[in-house]
Amino acid sequence: MWANVNIAASTFNGFLNDARDLNNGNKKIARRIVKIIPVVIQQIKSFNNDSQNHVFSFIGIVNYIERNNNKITYEIEDDTDHIKSFKWLETGKISEPLINLNTYVRIYGHLREQNEKKYILILRIWPLIHLNELTNHLLEVTYVILKSQKMLNKQNKKSNTDNAFMIDDNCIGLTKEQSIIFNIIQAKNDSENGIERNVIKTCVPKNIDVDNIINFLINEGHIYSTLTDNHFKTT
Repeated sequence: MWANVNIAASTFNGFLNDARDLNNGNKKIARRIVKIIPVVIQQIKSFNNDSQNHVFSFIGIVNYIERNNNKITYEIEDDTDHIKSFKWLETGKISEPLINLNTYVRIYGHLREQNEKKYILILRIWPLIHLNELTNHLLEVTYVILKSQKMLNKQNKKSNTDNAFMIDDNCIGLTKEQSIIFNIIQAKNDSENGIERNVIKTCVPKNIDVDNIINFLINEGHIYSTLTDNHFKTT
């Protein structure tokens, strides 16, 4: 799914606002609303230099660590790509979080580029405690992509008739997982028969119960079957 997505970072603004303290106790930054964009590494590499003021959040496995007096260099890999990330050591700080090779970490950082190679300037890095964090992160990435695509579609619609089909899932009381399935189906409304059940399953993490969500959306009148019982469109 990720390979087909190439959206400018500016389209994500306002989706996930977070007041996390990215500088480990800096109260000034903690009071400021920071726009955090959940991404996979392949997306990071597709962004241009205009994205350098954004804070990206991603999860990956550490496959390289190098430490010197001034910084620690990590190479982080996920299912889509890999990227080098640098953490400058703070003067007077007692220690950094213990990061081991071949373990999952979560990183918040800025995109930077040098000698035509992109890397991450780390604001915060810490090891994952539960793999559920990885699943939740992938859900956030999927959700933000679909919301961005939906917003772009709305901007491109010129008639009120077209706009009538753009239903805000927040208004119809769906959970995050239900919203993801709803938006995936809605994105294929222009095709003759909508989207097939197995195609939907390839677009989301395996732990999402697609079948139960589809049954719920049908029962609530949000979607309907078309060519077969396994092809769907939104109402």
